[in-house]
Amino acid sequence: MYKSNSDLSLYSAGYEECTPGYSYGPKIRSYHMIHFVLCGKGEVHINEHIFHLNAGDAFLIPAGKVCYYEASRENPWHYAWINFLGINSQMYLYQLMTSSDDIYIIHNLDALKYKEHIFDILSIQGTDTSQYFRANGILYQIMSMIFQDVHFQESSWGKISIADEIKFYLDNNYAEKIKLQDVAKAYGVHPNYLTRIFHEKYDVSPKQYLMNLKLKKAGRLLTTTELNISVIASSLGFDDQLSFTKCFKKYFNISPSEYRKKHRIYPDSHSKLP
Repeated sequence: MYKSNSDLSLYSAGYEECTPGYSYGPKIRSYHMIHFVLCGKGEVHINEHIFHLNAGDAFLIPAGKVCYYEASRENPWHYAWINFLGINSQMYLYQLMTSSDDIYIIHNLDALKYKEHIFDILSIQGTDTSQYFRANGILYQIMSMIFQDVHFQESSWGKISIADEIKFYLDNNYAEKIKLQDVAKAYGVHPNYLTRIFHEKYDVSPKQYLMNLKLKKAGRLLTTTELNISVIASSLGFDDQLSFTKCFKKYFNISPSEYRKKHRIYPDSHSKLP
């Protein structure tokens, strides 16, 4: 309780040398996490996002998001992590997320330098106040390093347009049944204005952007999981499998079942999907 009322506070840290196929989750946490991949490969699912990661990647897990991750069976990863919370912790994590093209993933990090700092935390003995401050001091060092590595621009953070904010919202919540009228109301703008500024910035309406995002993620789920098509449809906010299939076929010019057969990805395959 006291940690959550601070600005930023360490919750825990750890290190894992995973065995082949080792998995964790699905799980929802009440704190934020950053995992640094030190070597090997693995797969991360955050809500319906799926990522294949290698050494030098880090994945960010916001509080309240469903997450599952699994080590490669051929080349299982080792990773180190930090967990944190606090009044400004979500803002800090979102600043990192908006500085990365993949939102939840940061690429090309020197993961070993983060490992050293995390191991410093793990080496701390005792629970007295001085050790608490020492551990949090290391957390602040880690956060400073990662903000520097992603080239975070402080000047641009406060200048994010409404269109950018809405895109970020859609990117994070596309799996839900989103009504653009509710989004417009939440941002204090008229739905017509929302559509106009979004189209001006991204050359597509927010409604179409959301649908494209859902269908691209559906394609990824079809080719990387054994989930039933009806389950994929409901997990992405479609009312039923029929409406999902109709939209999918219109976008890809092929049915979901045919798409799955044609583009199936097997473990440790990194084929690119549209």
